[in-house]
Amino acid sequence: MKKILIIIAVLIILLVGAVVGLFAFGMSQFDKIAKGAIEYGGTYAMGVETTVDTVEVAVFKGTANINGLNIANPDGFETAGFFKLNSSDAVVAMDSISSDTIIIPSVNLRGIDVTLDKGQDPSNYNQILENLSRFESDEPTSDAAKKEGKNIVIKSLVLEDINIHVANMPGVSLLAGDVAINIPEITLQNVGEKESMKAGDVINLIVKTVLAAAVESGGGIIPSDVLGELGNGLAGLSSLSDLGIDAISDLNLDDALNGVLEDVGGQVEDITKDIQDDIQSTVDDAAKDIEDKLDDATDGLKGIFGGKKDKP
Repeated sequence: MKKILIIIAVLIILLVGAVVGLFAFGMSQFDKIAKGAIEYGGTYAMGVETTVDTVEVAVFKGTANINGLNIANPDGFETAGFFKLNSSDAVVAMDSISSDTIIIPSVNLRGIDVTLDKGQDPSNYNQILENLSRFESDEPTSDAAKKEGKNIVIKSLVLEDINIHVANMPGVSLLAGDVAINIPEITLQNVGEKESMKAGDVINLIVKTVLAAAVESGGGIIPSDVLGELGNGLAGLSSLSDLGIDAISDLNLDDALNGVLEDVGGQVEDITKDIQDDIQSTVDDAAKDIEDKLDDATDGLKGIFGGKKDKP
């Protein structure tokens, strides 16, 4: 009898160990599957390599963390990359994991850095915008790729601490160095509820939202030609309202995505006038300085040769 009890105890221990092992293996597969979906979707949407450092899914807590999302530059650029996300956390409805649509009540993305690099022709942002336009097109290859992976619905998507850097701008970078703007927060609601979205669609949405914010808040800081190029590229992409997404922000993001560039045009005129005024002021000051120095030199010569200094 004692031997039977021992055998039963051993079997129970082995069974529990096997279950724990399978569960741990399953959890690691969740992480790998999520990481692979983000990297594949981002690379396809952006047209450049997209990588993630780590993805951690906590099933019992119903949370997920993404760290170190990086979207590379197109070939030929010297800056470190186009887009970088430092960290994020999400609340996931775990009972939806096995369904066709994953429900995510909230996502917070913190520390977004985007570099607009004009060091090549075309610029990195023009190439990215062209890739996004192709991704959103109705080409059969695009549709086939978009079918891979699960649909995603995000009730609330918060983008915090967005930093837009402008690098390698002819004239601007030489005189003033690289410039930057900060956008504290943008909240997008009802993502994927009207139009189905997969990982690539969500990354596409995040990038074009950040670029639209750069257009709306960059007047007087970002060079006017860059604002115009961003506006033209964004005008060909689907707007937030078309996707049934509500944006909570001080910025009118749909204006940029709908090609409403009148404000940008006004900013261009203001910036151009300011530059012209500054140049004219500098020229006038320099001319006055030269004139004063010539007068001083003339007076000095007259003093040396006995002339009257105050004589015209």
